[in-house]
Amino acid sequence: MSEKVAVVTGGAGGIGQAVVGRLARAEFRVLILDKNEEAGRDAAELLRRQNYDAEFHPVDLKRATEIKELFETIYAKTKRIDVLVNLAGGTLHKWPIQEFPLFDWREVIDVNLKGTFLCCQAAIKPMKERKQGIIINTSSNFGITGSPGRTAYSAAKAAVIAFTKSLALELAPYGVRVNAIAPGLTATARVMTGHTEAEWRQVTETIPMGRAAAPNEIAEAVNFLASDESGYITGQLIHVNGGMVFS
Repeated sequence: MSEKVAVVTGGAGGIGQAVVGRLARAEFRVLILDKNEEAGRDAAELLRRQNYDAEFHPVDLKRATEIKELFETIYAKTKRIDVLVNLAGGTLHKWPIQEFPLFDWREVIDVNLKGTFLCCQAAIKPMKERKQGIIINTSSNFGITGSPGRTAYSAAKAAVIAFTKSLALELAPYGVRVNAIAPGLTATARVMTGHTEAEWRQVTETIPMGRAAAPNEIAEAVNFLASDESGYITGQLIHVNGGMVFS
């Protein structure tokens, strides 16, 4: 059994599977949290077949009580949480602002911001008690630039940046580091199926490096922030976007 424990929300997604695989190779015991039960169980089983220590827990990140109880269960079983990676999120809904249904707006905010807050809140107590821990949140290039039709998503991802900085200051005296990554366009199956071949070529040509990120390139940024090599880094936003955005 691996000694170090990493909890990854959204760990069954395209980027998520790359992240949990990378952390498993870094000798973390990986706990995958996701609403997609089939994909989550498959992701955990794949890692176990490779002799890594992994398990899956279904969760709805919009439900505060469910998150609290799950993290209590995890901590009772593992006795530690070394790393929390909040990957779960997504655009979910795109609307012109005058047509944006309030229900859809709230769902985007809840999944991207509220879920991040609730998972951080649930994981912080054992980290503070042990005087060590790492939290990695996920923003987006749209949290810096904005995006037409993605007003809710851009607002949530901008808020994640400010939340990360504030939490880093709050937890630094307890030895807990908090940082965020901001992936740009990433070649996951879900993203690529939303484009024709011509559309994909056109959009990737606008990126200075001329291509989208591979999921494993996002995972390497997460692994760096989860490692001792980043031991003096906190409150920072790391862009992984091939030069799309500088900040």
